[in-house]
Formats: sequence, structure tokens, C-alpha cells
Amino acid sequence: MYTLFIDTHKDCIIIVLYQENQIIIKKEIETKQNHSNATMPVLVESLEQAGIDVQDIKEILVVNGPGSFTGVRIGVTIAKTLAYTLQIPIKTITSLLLKAVSFSHEEVNIIEKEKNGVFIGTFNQNNDLIKPYYYLKTSEYHKQEMDVEDIEIDYERVLQYMKTLEPINPHAVNPLYVKQIEVQNG
Repeated sequence: MYTLFIDTHKDCIIIVLYQENQIIIKKEIETKQNHSNATMPVLVESLEQAGIDVQDIKEILVVNGPGSFTGVRIGVTIAKTLAYTLQIPIKTITSLLLKAVSFSHEEVNIIEKEKNGVFIGTFNQNNDLIKPYYYLKTSEYHKQEMDVEDIEIDYERVLQYMKTLEPINPHAVNPLYVKQIEVQNG
């Protein structure tokens, strides 16, 4: 069974193909605001390199935010479209939970910086979110002892975690927007 992982929430496009529980392809391409032109070619190249057809994919995992507004929408749209047309399960993970799952911890604030601020999620040792995600502008953010930012993603641990989740109806998969845009604030 092949599983496809898609992450477009930051400046990089990350495509991981798993066969059973093994990573067979991992591509990470820096695009700097060019996700709309690069995501599908990277996906097609990954499938070709693995020697499989899109119909061989039996499950999709996608990062649904928070992160780049457009980047998240592109990844989620591709994942939803594939899940719907191939009639296969789709599961989501947030960019902050992705980090939490990748290392062992007690209660921790996972931090993800973006150009004007930080996204924050507080997780317990079981990777349960214990406070709602929130966003602080850079001027409002003050580092705390339990804040962790730089975490190398362990894609094998992520796959094991995702196996514990129930699939979602593709129509119900949506981007997670934590930061309000200026129009919503005033």
C-alpha cells in the first residue's frame, strides 16, 4: 500500500511517499511563493521516481495549516481532489502537531515563526492539543522556557501517528487559519 504525504504550509513543498511503513521517496523543494506552479510537478516527479501510478496511492496525509495562506490552500486542494477522485482515505495534521509528534516531550509550546509573528500550539506528552492554537505578532511574542521551535520532522513517527487517526470526508477537509487577516480585525 502506498501513502502520499503533502506539506505546502511554508516556503518548501514536501512530498513523501511511503510503501507500507517505509519512506521510499522524500522530496523537499524550496519555492518561495511559487507553490501553485511547483507542487504538481514535484508530485508527478515523485510518483515517476517511485515507479508508481497515481491510482496506486491508497491513502493521503496532508498538512492543513497554520502557515502560508496560499501554500496551505494549494496542498489541501490537491489532497482533497486526489482523495475524492481516487476514492481513498484522507487525513490531516497541523504544522504544529507535525512538530510535536516528531519528538518526545512533556507539556510543550510548539512555535512556528512566519514573517510577522508566530503560531503557537500547546501539547501534552500524548500530543493532545491542550490550548487552542493562536497567533502572536512578533512584537507581542516573548519566548517562554517551554517554547520549542526548531524540530526536525520525523516522517516515520508522523506516519505511525497518522495511522491512529480516522479518515475525513474529503469535502470536510479545510485549511486551518489561525491568524486573522486585517479585514477580520477591523
